[in-house]
Amino acid sequence: MLHHDYIPAENGNTETIVLLHGFGGNSRIWKYQIPLLSKCYNVLTIDLPSHNEGNLRLSQLEVSLDAICGEILAVCDLYSVHHATFMGVSLGTIFVKYIEAFYPEYVDYGILVGAVATVNVILRGFVSLFSRIGDKLPFSVVYHIFSWIIMPGKRNEESRSIFRKCALALNKKEFKLYMNIFKQAFRFSKIFEQENHPENTYISGKLDTCFLRRTTREAKHSSGRMIIMAACGHVCNIVQKNRFNQLMLELLERKSAVVL
Repeated sequence: MLHHDYIPAENGNTETIVLLHGFGGNSRIWKYQIPLLSKCYNVLTIDLPSHNEGNLRLSQLEVSLDAICGEILAVCDLYSVHHATFMGVSLGTIFVKYIEAFYPEYVDYGILVGAVATVNVILRGFVSLFSRIGDKLPFSVVYHIFSWIIMPGKRNEESRSIFRKCALALNKKEFKLYMNIFKQAFRFSKIFEQENHPENTYISGKLDTCFLRRTTREAKHSSGRMIIMAACGHVCNIVQKNRFNQLMLELLERKSAVVL
């Protein structure tokens, strides 16, 4: 079973929020949100395969979105979490969307942070290249390149640092397998964009050069709500944690989303 942590709500509330991190990270990516969330909600954090020491590895599973989501839902079932708010960041948003598409009974509400949608030809090219030779290059070089592609510039320095530290649990083999997951994610996003998912709110940074334009399009076409945070890059919950937390709590109270 995937590495996870379940934190009961301090106020005894029965509502649960499931948190899914992105590629190369782990549940520590939510360290600025968990203390706030656990005051009023049960919090279930789940580490993706190959992420965090001792966790189930992707190489032990079928390399597919459905297999990973099956493992995520097995953890949810362990705690009888059959209806919840799901919040994902970066690649984690793909699994939230996949569960919405194929296991909709589990998701009451989705918050998609720095969502991964369809991508441009440059990023597709890098992913395709790394899927072939990612295990043949020095691992630190691969991760530095990848982190700069997704989170460029000085404003994303803290996000890149956390990303690289967390990525130590990965290895070349698992990295290469995840490039195939990314390729599946890009294809799935084309399909998801054509579906109706008003249960979703997207939160992206205005400086998210990789994903913002197409994420905005996906939100519009799928009937989701879009929030764009100024002076912020890909990992909004870290880069502007205080503003993000304010928005998060407002959304969880079902207040109207606003575009900043």
